[in-house]
Amino acid sequence: MMKNTVIDVRDLSKKFRIYHEKDLNLKYAFINFLTGKKSSYYDEFWALRNINMDIKKGETIGLIGENGSGKSTLLKLMSRILFPDEGYVYTEGKIAALIEIGAGFHSELSGRENIYINGSILGFKKKEIEASLEEIIEFSGLERFIDNPIKTYSSGMYVRLGFSIAINVDPDILLIDEILAVGDENFQKKCLQKIDGFKSEGKTIIIVSHDLTTVEKMCDRVFLLDNGLVASEGAPVDVISDYHKILFEKEEKALRAEQIEKMPAAAPPQEDESPAPEANRWGSKEAEITGIEFLDERNEKCDVFKTGDFMKVRIHYEAKERIKKPVFGIAFYREDGIHINGPNTKTSNYDIEHIEGKGYIEHIINSIPFLPDTYLFTASIYDYSCINAYDHWERCFKFSVVESERIKERYGVFYIPSEWRHHGQ
Repeated sequence: MMKNTVIDVRDLSKKFRIYHEKDLNLKYAFINFLTGKKSSYYDEFWALRNINMDIKKGETIGLIGENGSGKSTLLKLMSRILFPDEGYVYTEGKIAALIEIGAGFHSELSGRENIYINGSILGFKKKEIEASLEEIIEFSGLERFIDNPIKTYSSGMYVRLGFSIAINVDPDILLIDEILAVGDENFQKKCLQKIDGFKSEGKTIIIVSHDLTTVEKMCDRVFLLDNGLVASEGAPVDVISDYHKILFEKEEKALRAEQIEKMPAAAPPQEDESPAPEANRWGSKEAEITGIEFLDERNEKCDVFKTGDFMKVRIHYEAKERIKKPVFGIAFYREDGIHINGPNTKTSNYDIEHIEGKGYIEHIINSIPFLPDTYLFTASIYDYSCINAYDHWERCFKFSVVESERIKERYGVFYIPSEWRHHGQ
């Protein structure tokens, strides 16, 4: 174990059994135990495989990923709620785990009595709990109700009490699962302030959250879990970008599978095409758009860019006859339908004398101004009057923009290069 390491995870794997017939579990488990046979009534599911982490004292670490990626399972292994099937987790210091808040509460006992019970479950001695008792009660905001049985508490009061116990017993390591799902807005602010205090005291914090803004703001490093594996690890903005890329690729794969399923078996879509529903495509077809490519600065196909990146859009066409002064147009939309921009070759004073046969035209953006989101793209060919469409594909193509380390803005649609100047006394 390396110096200053307080959590050492090595070759960690955890599996669960998924039973097919739940009401037969005990019976068949007993029979299989006697006969030495492996049960055919369940499948083995590996929630985590070969996880390795080295977490230093004072670090704040984020765990992100889709639901079912293994984040909460990893926290439970760190807190010893679960135990690994392979590998090990070594921790040094007292741990408070905000995972299953309120686990061990007794409904007939008062809030005060449950503070002692829950604190002892977390591994703290009576003297340690007593030293933090008033702070716990005050933090929860339940002073008026603390001596009432917790069966009379609302669900919000119940969670606030459990959270207050775990966060006020002065742990060395704090494990947090979805902090922003706890309590109302004011209580959430108190929790974040408390965690900021932990950071300034040099405590080690592990956060699982789908709130990526909070993860980016609070964490020193982030691990991305995907299907039980570490898919990426590093600076928050880079790992969050990797996460968005994975989500976008999965969305594209699912969309393509859906398109293939809907199309006739004899005519599946090609690898680099995005077939448009007829409702989203129109025109007289003397000239047709035959393909769209999004290219990066290396001239390689790319569907995921970062704010500030170079992007080239290549529009392939085929003109069935000689067409004079065609106008190529494009448009960008945010996925929620906001129209961002709609240039064309005519308004840009880029006249094309004629087209005939196959060719392509490129629209080049040296620095993408879009902030992180998913965007839809329109491409079209019109006559010079811009009234008659030869071919118009309306919002039939998609690309994504993810976070950039060098551009910190996250709010709105555009990044606008600018500077601040202060003129004080």
